[in-house]
Amino acid sequence: MPFAKAKLQHHRAEPDRTPPAPLRLIHGGPRINEPRGEMRCSRRIPLECYVKARVVDSGEIFYAMSKDLSVDGLAFTAHYVPRFGEMMEIQLQSPRGSTLKPFKALVQVRRCVRLGENRGYEIGAAIIKVRQ
Repeated sequence: MPFAKAKLQHHRAEPDRTPPAPLRLIHGGPRINEPRGEMRCSRRIPLECYVKARVVDSGEIFYAMSKDLSVDGLAFTAHYVPRFGEMMEIQLQSPRGSTLKPFKALVQVRRCVRLGENRGYEIGAAIIKVRQ
């Protein structure tokens, strides 16, 4: 991004006086057994298949089970505890006997909720880029 560097060098001499961008609140619809409401804008498709995940920063690999998938994100359960905003490369395995290729994507962690004693964590992630 050549424009970003030029803009950054231009503003080094003068302090930035622009006000911060306002945050946008997205209201969700009601969700059964959850008071916060629906946080995704797109429809969820229930999907249970194995997930192979690799943390981009550390290269650590772990396995999980998917819960649901939407156009802009997915939820899966694992015993790995990620940081908020952590980037991962995930691969959804095709069901046994299927001729479909595995789904690969770069995702960013948006939430992590403990499910209970020895049940792992539910991880919600936003799809940043589809790899395959």
